[in-house]
Amino acid sequence: MTVLRWSDAALDDLAAIRAGLAPESAKRVGRIVVDAVDCLMEFPERGRPGSAAGTRELPLPGLPWRLVYGVTEGGGVTILRVLAG
Repeated sequence: MTVLRWSDAALDDLAAIRAGLAPESAKRVGRIVVDAVDCLMEFPERGRPGSAAGTRELPLPGLPWRLVYGVTEGGGVTILRVLAG
């Protein structure tokens, strides 16, 4: 089983993004993020190599943000940031 962790910075990023949206849009963004993370749990190497060493990036479909994450040697996933771009 793949272990998932969220950094405090990633949780803060996501909270700030959702706080700036209308309630229905915030729910939509939340669903897209959950779907993307679920996919990473099955396919941790799915994203492209990140700009920082040891990271990967997964663009969120239909949104102007991307998940920046790391994959541990055991296959765990740590969401590091949710950034624009």
